[in-house]
Amino acid sequence: MARITKPRDYISPSDLTFLWGECKKCMWLKYNKGISRPGFMPLVGPMSAFQEKTYRNVSTKFVHESLPTGEIAKWGETVESIPLVVGGVESKWRIKGKYDVVVIFKDETYALIDCKVTTSEMAEDKVDLYWPQLEAYAFALENPLQGDGIKVSETGLLMWRVVGAESDLTKNFVFNCDKDYLSAGREPAKFEKFIAEIIAMLDGEMPESGEKCTMCKFVEKRGAL
Repeated sequence: MARITKPRDYISPSDLTFLWGECKKCMWLKYNKGISRPGFMPLVGPMSAFQEKTYRNVSTKFVHESLPTGEIAKWGETVESIPLVVGGVESKWRIKGKYDVVVIFKDETYALIDCKVTTSEMAEDKVDLYWPQLEAYAFALENPLQGDGIKVSETGLLMWRVVGAESDLTKNFVFNCDKDYLSAGREPAKFEKFIAEIIAMLDGEMPESGEKCTMCKFVEKRGAL
């Protein structure tokens, strides 16, 4: 069943990946009417938490050899941005969410890294899918509602791909994973245009359902009965 909450004045980075791409109508209803679709990925949160816990306070050499020298400095914190500005006008919308890990490099710049667990190939198209979410967190870290901002020079995905499992058939069960890091770099200008499109949709009339939105199709079929 859909959850009813209060309308929002902040945007969740995770919604910029899946909800925006799947159904703008569902996103509009969530932010303007407080009607959220039920969740379908119960393992996402716990698995990301396992990754985050694994890398606390470790050197970047244990994350991936492609990263500059540094260490994991922050993890699992909620960050909230100043109001987003579109066309020179301050909107009511802010970015707010809980990031996975933040790295501090030797040059005192930072990296925002999102932890992902997958069973599919760890291909570069994952970056195309998740870059808005990464840039949203980077924006909030650089432009926090409270406190001083930090300079984010890198964003990326720390991927664990499940490739097998082991068990002694009693009480020990272990999943085996390959690891990779996919750099998304920084694209603030691209994000500025992207978030302007998001805000224009949220501030406008309710859009049509996404063609592949299973939730909208379910509601329509149920209503027809």
